Amino acid sequence: MESTIKLGYCAYCKTEIREVLSQGPHPKTKARYCPNCATQIWAIHECGANLRYDDEFCPVCGGANPIYLGNDPEKLADTQ
Repeated sequence: MESTIKLGYCAYCKTEIREVLSQGPHPKTKARYCPNCATQIWAIHECGANLRYDDEFCPVCGGANPIYLGNDPEKLADTQ
């Protein structure tokens, strides 16, 4: 089963956000949000790495992602 996020949809509201998923955090606010439900999609970790809400750990330092959405199949599964 392909994840909702890999298909380009928000894990929470299921609206199409492919562009937001590919943009990364905003350079000034250090975050980016779903335009429909305002869920935080991107953040910058304390080590400076870009983290998306489906990254469990930081790929640079291995630290926990504060905005990780978890392994909830309700959010990750393709329900369409």
